[in-house]
Amino acid sequence: MNKSHLKPILFRTLELFFIAVWAFPLLWMVITSLKLENEVITKTFAFFPSNPTIANYTKAFTSTYILNWMVNSFIVSLTAMLLTLVVDAPIAYAFAKIQFKGRKILFWAVMGGMMVPFQVLIVPLYLQFNSYNMVNTLAAALLPRVALPIGIFILKQFYEGIPVDLEEAAFIDGASRFRIFYKIILPLGQSAMATVIILSFINAWNDFLWPLIVINDTIKYTITVGIANFQGTHGTQYSLIMAGAAIASIPQIFFYIFFRKKIIAGIATSGMKG
Repeated sequence: MNKSHLKPILFRTLELFFIAVWAFPLLWMVITSLKLENEVITKTFAFFPSNPTIANYTKAFTSTYILNWMVNSFIVSLTAMLLTLVVDAPIAYAFAKIQFKGRKILFWAVMGGMMVPFQVLIVPLYLQFNSYNMVNTLAAALLPRVALPIGIFILKQFYEGIPVDLEEAAFIDGASRFRIFYKIILPLGQSAMATVIILSFINAWNDFLWPLIVINDTIKYTITVGIANFQGTHGTQYSLIMAGAAIASIPQIFFYIFFRKKIIAGIATSGMKG
């Protein structure tokens, strides 16, 4: 076998290996959720359950607030996602297409926000929301997730690839800056926006530490905090926790499948090259 045939086989093998590494924890989660607790905590290892059961899923829905937690997470994630687009898109357009003094410095200051650990901001954020009487509300859980710096970067890179001629032609026809942004830039940037949508949704959906701190009522928990609460409410029942985690993973999987093609296009391209 020559080298030209060996290279595709090697890359395909590596690809399958990384897919298996990524998929194994998900498979383990689902299999564990179908076991009884006495099969999870045992001296004898068994990968598959001897008697698969959906009892853990039934218990999750009947003896916890998991439906409320799912609804809360949807409210937080979808609202944060929409607000992130509303904030990130015009900021990215300004950085990409509008020349103003200090533009580069301001852009790198925004990018520097990605380097600040969120844990550093927890105390001032809590004091701020407490002063607004917003502690123990879903609004407090979602607002810190608005305006995603990586989203600004992705959109800016895409907008910079859009030919200037399109804007100049629109200006000649009498279009305003806002009309150009709304009618030309936004439609052309759908694939990049899809990438920002999935990133902001997953970022808000998986958030754990901040909702844990800012929300006190059990019924107001998001799904991540609620699942962690299984340990306190039901002891440490790993099969139940895995069932809750499997339920919490479903929206993310469907969300990714729905936007998959646009996400790939947004990552693979940097816009239209003029």
